[in-house]
Amino acid sequence: MLDSNSLAHVIALAPAAPALGAVIIALLLAARLASERVVATVAQTAIGLGFLGLLVGLVGWAAGPAGPLELGFGSWYSGAGYDFRIDLLIDGRSAAVSALVSLLLAATSQFSIAYLHREPGFNRFFLLMLLFGAGMQALVLAGNLELLFVGWEIVGMTSVLLVGFFHERLGPVKAATRVLVTYRLCDIGLLTAGVSLHRWLHTSDWMAAEQAALTSPWPSTFVGLSLVFAAMGKSAQFPLGGWLPRAMEGPTASSAVFYGSLSVHAGVYLLLRAAPLLEHSLAAQTMMIAVGAITAVISAMSSQASPDAKSALSYATASQVGLMFVEIGFGLYTLATIHLVAHAVLRYYQFLRTPSALQDALARRAALGRTEADEGAVRWEALGLRTRRYVYRMAIERFDVEIALERYVVRPVMALSRRLDRLESQLLALHGESERRARDSKGGRR
Repeated sequence: MLDSNSLAHVIALAPAAPALGAVIIALLLAARLASERVVATVAQTAIGLGFLGLLVGLVGWAAGPAGPLELGFGSWYSGAGYDFRIDLLIDGRSAAVSALVSLLLAATSQFSIAYLHREPGFNRFFLLMLLFGAGMQALVLAGNLELLFVGWEIVGMTSVLLVGFFHERLGPVKAATRVLVTYRLCDIGLLTAGVSLHRWLHTSDWMAAEQAALTSPWPSTFVGLSLVFAAMGKSAQFPLGGWLPRAMEGPTASSAVFYGSLSVHAGVYLLLRAAPLLEHSLAAQTMMIAVGAITAVISAMSSQASPDAKSALSYATASQVGLMFVEIGFGLYTLATIHLVAHAVLRYYQFLRTPSALQDALARRAALGRTEADEGAVRWEALGLRTRRYVYRMAIERFDVEIALERYVVRPVMALSRRLDRLESQLLALHGESERRARDSKGGRR
């Protein structure tokens, strides 16, 4: 059986191997030695090595004493009473999700070799995929909020770059900008929660914070709501989920692994990891239930009215993630974890098969003359024609959530920004004029 030191280094291959693979591909690109064959070999080797290390490490952990295991790699930074430690936390939840990440990355790598063959961005895609894999594994295996935040930001950065993968077109660039703005806005919640935990509990290690929360007075509602807000943006929940259908502008492979299976569930995983802290805040639990329930209903109806297959799947994904928020809010953590893993696998398969699924649907229509969509439409015939039209219009427009945000949030903020910009320009002009007059007056006295 492996000792704790060996176990730590073996499991650390899960994020370290993809990160090393990304560095090697970047060096090959800089040296102009990156062919499709070489890049694919590096990517598959890195992902395979990470998966092998994780598998050996999880077997060693399962064979040891039962219970969570924290593996330390020292401190990244220490000073002024603050210690940023690099710790990995292995328990049933992180083991299951980390294994899922490795398996889906391996499948995506194999699929993308043929799917993106002779695509100008082939090498760029594999570089970003490896960076995403390293960030996702760091997020899942993190033993504290700081390391989770590092993985969180890497996942967000690669997500934005892959949404704008086809940057020669305006649509993907605008969609990537929307994703970037949403992510940056909600990252404020995660930063606020981390600073608050250090301020009041003097630690952000998950296990230590859980113990400190039982004995120390701390603003659990403020921290809990901050974490929920961060998860809402990452997991496309009401009212911040408008970026998810737009993210389908990227390649099918990235849509599958990012917005169907892994990245969109990062917010759910954050809430599961922070569940012992969220239990101290009734307001945070109520917010999770309310936001998740509203998202589930709105997204489910928008999915049925969506005019294209990938957007329909994206709304269906948001709907199921909303149900996971509800499960966590009610304290059903094991159910939410199983739901996360099962849903990620299903959506991954569905996104990869989207073109084939359309062909299958057309074949069934030709053979049977009736499809599942037709059967679903029959259920709505119980409503009156005016009601059906109203519900359809609201569903296809996502219940005017985007319009309301544009009118009552985006426009006022942009107007305020323009006013502040003009005020800053005026103040700079006055300052420059005063300095010029001061120089002239000094010159006159001479």
